[in-house]
Amino acid sequence: MQKIMIALIALLSIPTQAVIDERFPEAPTPINSTNILRFQYMSHEGAECTVGNNTRLSSRVPFYVYAPAINNTQVKTGKFSALIFLHGMGEQGPSMLNMCYSRDDTYYASIANTLNKVENQAGGPGAAMLAGKFNPAEDMVVIIPQSMQRGGFSTDVIRRVISDAAIQMANKGIELDTDRIYLTGLSMGGGSLMQYIANNPNHFAAAIPIEAAGGIDACWLRTHNVSFWGFAGGASGNMGAGTLLNIINGTSACPDSTIEYTNSAYTCVYSNKSCTRLSAPRPNNLRATFMPANGHSGWREVYNGTHSALPTTEKNIYNWLLTQKNSDQGKPLFPIQYPGTSNSSTASISSAHSSSSLPNTSSSFASSSLISSSTGGTLSSVSSSISSTPTGNPTTILLTPSMILPGSPGNPEALVDEQTSTAPTSYWFAGWSTSIYPVSAIIDLGREYTLTEITLYDANGTGLVEFSDADPAHSQSVIVSDGLTRYLAFTNYNVNVQTRYLRVKKYNAATLSEIKLKGY
Repeated sequence: MQKIMIALIALLSIPTQAVIDERFPEAPTPINSTNILRFQYMSHEGAECTVGNNTRLSSRVPFYVYAPAINNTQVKTGKFSALIFLHGMGEQGPSMLNMCYSRDDTYYASIANTLNKVENQAGGPGAAMLAGKFNPAEDMVVIIPQSMQRGGFSTDVIRRVISDAAIQMANKGIELDTDRIYLTGLSMGGGSLMQYIANNPNHFAAAIPIEAAGGIDACWLRTHNVSFWGFAGGASGNMGAGTLLNIINGTSACPDSTIEYTNSAYTCVYSNKSCTRLSAPRPNNLRATFMPANGHSGWREVYNGTHSALPTTEKNIYNWLLTQKNSDQGKPLFPIQYPGTSNSSTASISSAHSSSSLPNTSSSFASSSLISSSTGGTLSSVSSSISSTPTGNPTTILLTPSMILPGSPGNPEALVDEQTSTAPTSYWFAGWSTSIYPVSAIIDLGREYTLTEITLYDANGTGLVEFSDADPAHSQSVIVSDGLTRYLAFTNYNVNVQTRYLRVKKYNAATLSEIKLKGY
C-alpha cells in the first residue's frame, strides 16, 4: 500500500481560556504524592443549543486530565502518550448538562462534585492512581470524561474531549503523542469503545475493552489491523466470554481465521479457566483475557495490575499499550481536530518524499506535524487547476439527488440531500467490504458551469476524497484532494474549472455528508 503524507491541523497559538469556564476552574490537585497532577475541564460545545430549551441535548461534558508532574504544582513538560478511559453506567453525570439552559454557579459546583465519581468509584486508571498502582513504563497523560446522558459516549464527545485536553496541556508545555493515543473502557464505556473503533478503526493505536456492553466483528478487527485486548468475566453482556473467544479465533469469513500464537507467558487454554489468548494477524495485535471467576466485575484489578487472570509476565496493561503505535500498523496518526479552526482550509496530499503545503486558514492554527496513511488507490495532489475565483457572478448551484447518475454503490444521493443544513447528518455509505473501494459517484449539473467553489462536510475526520472533472470531452483531471482532517466541519475550496459533470471519488475510511457548489 502506498504511503502518503497528510498535513494535520495542529496547535500554533491558543488563548488561555479556550475551554475553561471561569465558574469551572482547572482546580489542579496532586495525585499520588508528586508524580501526577489532576486538572478538571469542561469540553467545548459540539452542537448548537437553544437558550431556555431543557429538552435539547448538549454535548458539553466535564472531564479530568491527569498529567505527569515534577512536584505538587508543576507538570513535567514534553511529549507523552495519552490514554482515554470511558467509565460505566454507575458513574454517569447528574443531568444532560444543557449549558444553554443552566449556567448558574450552583450548577457548576454540582457538576464538579459529581465528576469525582469517574475516579475511584469507577475502578479505572484513576482508582489505580489513587492506590499508587498506576506505574506505566513511561509517563502518560490520562483523560477521563464523564458521560452526561444515558447510552454512553458518542464519537463526537470522545473526539472533542481529546482535542480540548490537547489544547489545555499544550498551554502547559505538554504535547500529546498522536502516534500513541489509546482508548479503554468498561461496561457501558466498553460499548462506546466498540462503537467508536467500528466507525474509526484507524484512530487509536490500541484499545482495551473490559466487560464491554457491546461487541464487534472479528473480521473487521483483522481487516483494519486493530490492536485489541479484550477482557470478559463470567456474567458479562454482549462482550461475554463466547463473543470474545470468537473475536480472537475469528470466523470462517476472516482471511486468517482460527490462527493462534503460543507464548510461554500464556500457559492456559480457555476452558472455564483464567487465561489470555493471542491471535492473528500480528502476534501482538489481538488478545483476550478470560476471567470466569468474576461476574460483571474485575476491572479494578485489571487496571491496577493485581488480577490473577493477567499473565504473570504482563500484569501492567499500560506497558502493552505503550508498545502499540499507529505508525507501526500503517495507520495515520490520531487526527486531533482543534476547536475554532477555520472552515476554509486546503489539505495538501503528497508522496512521503515530497513536501506538504500548509493549509490556508484565517485562524490561529497552522500545520506543524505530518501523519502517514495508507490506501489502495492512486493518490493525487491538489490539481494545479485550482486558482483564484475568476471573474463573473458565482452563485450557489442547487444540487438534488436526481443529479446523481445511476451506477454508484450505496446511497450517493446523501451527498446532495441537505443543501441548506449547517450540520448535515446523512452520509454516503457504499458498503462494508474494503474490496470495492475506492468508489465514485458522478453529479450531472444539467449544463456546463464554471465552478468557483467546492464545499464538503467531513463527517468522520479520516480518509481521502477526490473531486475531478468527469466530462468525457475534457481531461478529467483531479480538481481537489482532501485528507478529511476537519471532523464535523465544512471545508471550502476555491476552484476554476468548466464542466458539466463532477466526479466524487472516496476511499474506504472517508465519510462525506454533503457537497455544495458555487459557479456561473
